[in-house]
Amino acid sequence: MQNNLIIETKFKIQELKRQFAQNSVFTTSELVDFYSKYEPYIPRATVNWRVYELVKQGVIDRIGKGKFKLGQSVFFIPEIPSKIFKINKTIKTNFPFLLYCIWPQQWINEFSQHISNSGLILVEIERDSAESVYHYLKEFSQSVFYKPGKELLQDYIHGIGSALLVRHLVSEAPVQIIQGVPTVSIEKLLVDISCDTEFEYLQGRETGHIFENAFNRYSVNRAKLLRYANRKKKKIEVMEIVERNNLI
Repeated sequence: MQNNLIIETKFKIQELKRQFAQNSVFTTSELVDFYSKYEPYIPRATVNWRVYELVKQGVIDRIGKGKFKLGQSVFFIPEIPSKIFKINKTIKTNFPFLLYCIWPQQWINEFSQHISNSGLILVEIERDSAESVYHYLKEFSQSVFYKPGKELLQDYIHGIGSALLVRHLVSEAPVQIIQGVPTVSIEKLLVDISCDTEFEYLQGRETGHIFENAFNRYSVNRAKLLRYANRKKKKIEVMEIVERNNLI
């Protein structure tokens, strides 16, 4: 209780919230300026320590290097469908050393105006092993696709009840582990739908709508988002979406 009182008083939490209430993002330098109003000679190291404590207490969120927003982090942790658990077990058992990521297309529906009933599941495998995994999965299901053409994607896969789409996993992609399953992070989901052929039906105005909903509902790490976009050579395009929708 005493410690909380010290933090509240010394860290000027209420004043800080009022100061940055209208800022979607603020920086370490702005926090230094804020505390300097009350303590003109405050060392930068002291501010850094306060920032650490403020993040720890959930007063502010770290969303990138030297960038913050008010409020506690809200992480994108969707529920894993039972079918994905089965796919995960199959891959982990037969290809134990592979890097991969599994996620259902329907997770996009949370953010999109264009609601899809597709049962498409994306199985992303590191490039050198993707074809081997495809052939293995093909033994258990006819609805498994690898490098499908644009017409097949539009006319068949997106309308089918259930299908697996095997594709390449970009190196250093930001995946997360949920209940033992390597799956998509919110940053990876946003970048993928903004630039991949599989999500062409969402690109354009709908992409901006999806980005806006995702940023409003969850803590999106902008540095991670742009780093992954850069890996896919789409950093400029993703940055334009972020700026156009005032999500900086």
